Amino acid sequence: MSFLRISILILSSLSLINLTGCLSTEYKEYIFEINSDGSGEGEIIFYNLVSVEDDEKDVSFKDFGELVSDYIEGTSFENDNPNYLVTNKELLEKDSILVGRVEFYFTNINDIGFFKSEDCDCSPLIYFMGDFGETYSESNGNYLGEEKDFPVIIWQSDADKIYIKTVVQDDLTGTQSLLKLFHTWKDSQ
Repeated sequence: MSFLRISILILSSLSLINLTGCLSTEYKEYIFEINSDGSGEGEIIFYNLVSVEDDEKDVSFKDFGELVSDYIEGTSFENDNPNYLVTNKELLEKDSILVGRVEFYFTNINDIGFFKSEDCDCSPLIYFMGDFGETYSESNGNYLGEEKDFPVIIWQSDADKIYIKTVVQDDLTGTQSLLKLFHTWKDSQ
């Protein structure tokens, strides 16, 4: 598989969720558990889901409606990420912020943006961060972006638990919390 093809595959799967309109999240956590055959399960947690003002206008009602109809009740996440076989999507409150969680399984770690040579069990597991609108924050792997200006995270060949945290919306100026709208929606269920 060529480096260009791998990069395109990784960048497309790293988008992981392309929030519509002016939706954003403060940061994300990616958690993957990998089986010996390369299959596994994972979850993506979106902390502090917010609406970004549009020309200084509060569009949070519209954004929350899209979040629920397109992502929680709809299939936008699945359409954007066909190799993530979704088992659960939910919104919840945690520490007075709105959190989104997507749980899924996958049939091969190489199909969801990671690279591991299938020719050798000694091959490290590699994740190319690229430029997808998120900034590396931390992981349980070795991030080369700071040392070598190459946005790659590497894990040992036997790694079976992967953790990555990224920052999406560092500056929350001009954003609106969606927590009150979540409470209204949840109470109406």
